Amino acid sequence: MSNPLEMVDSNTTTGTIIIGVIIALVSTGIIAFLAWFFSPLRWLSQSRRLRKILLSGRRFHFVFNPGANKMKIVTFLPDGQIGEGHNSNECTWRIRHGKLEIFAFDGAIYSRFYYDRKTGRIVHTNDLDSRSVMGQYFEPQFKSWIQENLVKENIK
Repeated sequence: MSNPLEMVDSNTTTGTIIIGVIIALVSTGIIAFLAWFFSPLRWLSQSRRLRKILLSGRRFHFVFNPGANKMKIVTFLPDGQIGEGHNSNECTWRIRHGKLEIFAFDGAIYSRFYYDRKTGRIVHTNDLDSRSVMGQYFEPQFKSWIQENLVKENIK
């Protein structure tokens, strides 16, 4: 084989293997680029869905210690504050890259969650950079705490 192009001749075994490897590498590169390129669109969609759920005026059962089945009620305020359920570990919140991030009193991320469509829960990502207990989750409640407060105000 004096001609290097003979190595990529599809009529030879070596050529077929080399062409297959090149196609696999190029395809993988294209798929990786497209995934990277479209990630912000996916984050935008996930962020919008999560924000809609959090700011729907609902209470959330927050299971903060799944092993002991310990939970509390939490509400999310539009200004990024935790309303009901606020403490030194759950002070403020934001949505970033399609995930809910909860901040502690010191301003550091305490926990991170994503919306799980199958269960309807907002589930802990179990990322190692969070300081919270793994396996935590929020369960949205159907009744709006805003509606409950309006009813209570009208009764008075």
